[in-house]
Amino acid sequence: MPDVPFTLDPHGATEKVIWEGITNADALGAAHAPFQSRASIATVQFAGTFDGATATLQGSNDGTNWVTLRDTAQLDVSITEDDYAEISTAFLYLRPFTSGGGASQNLNCLLLARG
Repeated sequence: MPDVPFTLDPHGATEKVIWEGITNADALGAAHAPFQSRASIATVQFAGTFDGATATLQGSNDGTNWVTLRDTAQLDVSITEDDYAEISTAFLYLRPFTSGGGASQNLNCLLLARG
């Protein structure tokens, strides 16, 4: 199961990171380090066909040990339908992860980070 690659779309002081086509078979997005550009706050949005999937945003400081991020209300980012979450974090690496989806799962994850 390869990691779903991301594309970058920089916009001045903001950076948009897009992972497209997160499926049940390819449920993990490639790690990205948005905060190397001194970003400190971000919005993550998941959209598409969930087919029972739960989408989360994970963070890591070493690229090996990952935890589910919390939103600004300190609740785990855990999304089961088209929705978004605001986060404020300083993890070095971020990645989307999905679990529990069926064969028709096809999600996009958009992360907009700014300093």
